[in-house]
Amino acid sequence: MNPVEHVISTRQAEFERAFEAAKQSSTTFETKLNERLNATTEQKTTSIQTVTDAELIRAREVYEALINQADTTSTTIPNTTAETTATETKPTTESTNWNNYQIKPISAENEGKYSELIKTAAAKYDVPEALIKRVIQVESNFNPSVVSSAGATGLMQLMYGSNRTNPATNIDLGTKQLAGYIKKYDGDLKLALAAYNAGPGNVSKYGGVPPFKETQNYLTKIIE
Repeated sequence: MNPVEHVISTRQAEFERAFEAAKQSSTTFETKLNERLNATTEQKTTSIQTVTDAELIRAREVYEALINQADTTSTTIPNTTAETTATETKPTTESTNWNNYQIKPISAENEGKYSELIKTAAAKYDVPEALIKRVIQVESNFNPSVVSSAGATGLMQLMYGSNRTNPATNIDLGTKQLAGYIKKYDGDLKLALAAYNAGPGNVSKYGGVPPFKETQNYLTKIIE
């Protein structure tokens, strides 16, 4: 119960007790009423009915004043719930800092595409969703029918495997391959992506990221 409602309830209870006393005896009612009003010890000359009517009028005035005050107060209370909700639901950036590398966000038009398949693969192979999304954007721009001149196919541009144009199969196998490279290079995302693009043989051959322009550009498109 808020403070205004408490005051109203208290006033109503006081008047009800006073009126109940009037039913028992006029003398008791007048005594209790005088106590409520801090009356002097001088004998009252008004009738019980007159005092009752006056108190009813006063009670109504007090009651209406309190109600008006409550209405005014309610209109000035800020809508903190709405403000809090708006703050909590504010979208966050898709970029993710992972193993000291910042994964770049995907474009707005691709947001939400294949989200359930990506979420499933991320959980299955322990690879960040943001990384899978960014690789898909760079590899195929979320077009499952893309085939490169070298024969790489689908969302994550796989070179091997059957049914590579199927989004579910492609995302699962592509994420599995990427997870294998991440494990192979002890979490070094730069080397893992270099192997995904140029092959682990070239990473081994050059002792790190191959000096290929395509591979170096590939890395800058995915991580910072």
